[in-house]
Amino acid sequence: MSKTLSVGIEANCTAPLGLERASMRMYQWMGVDSLFLPDHYVGFVPRSLWGPELTPAAKVVPSTDAFFDPFVMMGMMAARYRRVRIGTGVTEPFRRHPFTLAQAFVTLDHMTKGRAILGIGNGERENTEPFGMPFVKRVGRLEEALEIIRALWESGGEPIDFDGKIWKLDKAIFATPLYNDKAPAIWVASHAPRMLGLTGRYADGWYPTRKFSPEEYAAGLDAIRKAATEAGRDIAHFEPALQIQVMLGRDRESVLEQALKVPATGAMSLLLPGPLWSKHGLQHPLGENYEGFPEFVPEEVPPEILELAGRTATPELLGDGVFAGSVDQVVAEVEPLVEAGLRHVVIWNIGPLATGAGPREIMQLGSLIRRLRKLRVR
Repeated sequence: MSKTLSVGIEANCTAPLGLERASMRMYQWMGVDSLFLPDHYVGFVPRSLWGPELTPAAKVVPSTDAFFDPFVMMGMMAARYRRVRIGTGVTEPFRRHPFTLAQAFVTLDHMTKGRAILGIGNGERENTEPFGMPFVKRVGRLEEALEIIRALWESGGEPIDFDGKIWKLDKAIFATPLYNDKAPAIWVASHAPRMLGLTGRYADGWYPTRKFSPEEYAAGLDAIRKAATEAGRDIAHFEPALQIQVMLGRDRESVLEQALKVPATGAMSLLLPGPLWSKHGLQHPLGENYEGFPEFVPEEVPPEILELAGRTATPELLGDGVFAGSVDQVVAEVEPLVEAGLRHVVIWNIGPLATGAGPREIMQLGSLIRRLRKLRVR
């Protein structure tokens, strides 16, 4: 494993395709170690808040709901990008059977010569319920999926049976050989105790997607290690990662103030959980116990709630969810997380929602990647 911090980018996986390809080429030129794709049907920005008059990014991106299929896109990426690791950030086992996931990522691992990462979590309502899939038994479903995927990869082509509450397998055969006799990496997006336990029992990496304090990150990593030890797993090569939502600019204060002036980014505050609002003495417009992003369905939110969120959210609240400011300020926030055990940071650059991603912001992003890749890990 690298003795310096690995740095990846979470790409958008949205139309137009030409912009997506150009962005990926740019990220590789900037020196990223990995490229991740979201697996979404829709985005988190309500349609009523998207348009050139509402956000600068709408001048080049027609809709935040215009997603490409990440599994098809990763095939294209495997053929074009011969150095970076490629994966999902993240998929889930609601829309794809565990066998499909197992097969797809072994295929991708062959195409990339061992650089595939199956990033997986327990899903979001916006990608399930509107499309007729009940958003229930999330953790139990993920646990069964992970158990099945591992069993298939370890089966050596022999038939396997599985009698779960979600899936049943009867002499199922997975005969596709693993690349170099090694399974693809599995990274689990986990935050709560039960999910951290699954990460320790089944995963090769941890891929949380919310902002942590160094103490919280270290505690989560300790919980994962404990679960792995109890399961008898050797995780000497386990990869602690983190997706960070980044907004770059002159300084933290001006970036956050500018973001809240743009309706699309102002509405992002609804993606933050109710307890975080309470921490700032605020009441979440969708309820104090609202889970945030996993529970959010943009088209269900009335216009008056969107307006209230944009009016009520403070820079301090938004700053507890994103890494914002100058390159120096973002690096300063990431560095203590490296001390806490972080080994692979993945940037989701959401600043363009508010700024439109001009040349200055693009240069800052390149500088941030270079600076982060110089951070020494323990």
